[in-house]
Amino acid sequence: MFDWAYRKRLKDDLETWVANGWVTSEGAAAIFRDQEGEDGRSRLPMALAGIGMVCVALAVFAFVAANWEAIPKFVKLAGIAVLVAGSHWLAAAAAARGRKGISDLATGFATLVFVGGMALVGQIFHLPSDWAGGAFLVVIGGLAAAWLTGSKTSLVVACAAAITWQVTRSDIGASDPLQDLIGLVFLVAVAAHAVVYPARLSRWAAISLLWVTYGRWFGDTADLLGGGDDAISAMALVGAGGLAAILLQLDPVADLFVKWSSGRPLRRHGHWLMTRSLQDAGLLVLCALIVLALVLEPEFHGNHYARGMLALPGLLPLGLAVLLCATGLVLSFKSTKSMALFAAAGLVLLTLLAPLATASVPVRAAMCLAVLTALCALGTWYNNRFWMLCAYLGLTAVALWLLQVTIGSLLGQSLFFLVAGLLLLAMAIWLARVFRKKQTLPENPENARETRS
Repeated sequence: MFDWAYRKRLKDDLETWVANGWVTSEGAAAIFRDQEGEDGRSRLPMALAGIGMVCVALAVFAFVAANWEAIPKFVKLAGIAVLVAGSHWLAAAAAARGRKGISDLATGFATLVFVGGMALVGQIFHLPSDWAGGAFLVVIGGLAAAWLTGSKTSLVVACAAAITWQVTRSDIGASDPLQDLIGLVFLVAVAAHAVVYPARLSRWAAISLLWVTYGRWFGDTADLLGGGDDAISAMALVGAGGLAAILLQLDPVADLFVKWSSGRPLRRHGHWLMTRSLQDAGLLVLCALIVLALVLEPEFHGNHYARGMLALPGLLPLGLAVLLCATGLVLSFKSTKSMALFAAAGLVLLTLLAPLATASVPVRAAMCLAVLTALCALGTWYNNRFWMLCAYLGLTAVALWLLQVTIGSLLGQSLFFLVAGLLLLAMAIWLARVFRKKQTLPENPENARETRS
């Protein structure tokens, strides 16, 4: 969708890279030719083949259902086995010839047949319905196929089944430590596959499973938490905010440990892509939580908010986020850009904790404006368009809400614009001083690299 923006940025970056000697002119010309020849048509056959694979699987299930009485039981069972084995054989043959796309689709088809086969076996032998048990078996089968063949399609099926299992495995509030541990194992297996076999769909599937796993833990604890809706809202804000802040800080913390720990290996391409996707997801959630914390106008009371904050699903993510923030600020004392990210994360956490100290809407509104403005500046500084989009949308939502609240009072509007203007001016002055200070630093490879980034 945004290929045109990527190509425009790539041309600008290549010009800088060639000028700095990082890329040869011949290499830049080859990249230009590759990008000009790439118009998305190369991905169209695989996209259509993926849709066709799902349609063929559905056609098989519909045919069996339409001829249920006419097809003997042993034929149904044998057909399932033949389809699964034949699909895996086709996947192996395609992989041996270097046709990774066809191999992935064939493995995905085998996984879908496995899913439908379990349903057919249950119907053949009149087994009672068990959605959680069936989803559990699908996760096991999907993960096995994904890890043995590297199939991303099978991983997505396994991830969808893991989400279904988390939702249906027991009533909300009936926590089971063994099932919680199994859920963590599923999450680690999915996330590790997305790192070893990088793919954007796999990464976002793993991130979705992460939030569902946390949500299940949150739901099991919320029923046991006293203090009513205030405590649950507090636990949601600080818990989800803490987890999102952790995701935002994982990438720079990993870079800092690689930089400051001798003998540590450099991160692989898959690790880098995964932490960047986690950052994007974390900042998106943080912007949404900041807006909700203000727009929903929760009537918090200090003791109830503290009770929700001290519950384990709220306290553990918050504590880890604060620890990462402090560690990052200590290790990045020579990198202004990294310090800005950790400072912004700390400001977000303070904003989400503000109802513990005050119920004043103007104070909380000012903090929301300040942190969203900081996130806008952070996205601009890191040249991350997705971050800028999220922060600008959050800032727009808060500004429109404040205008709606103060629309009947000219004095209120005056106060709103005064606070917003002073915040923006203060942010502009601070950034100007930071950038001016960086320009006066003695030129060395580390400072030059940071300035160009």
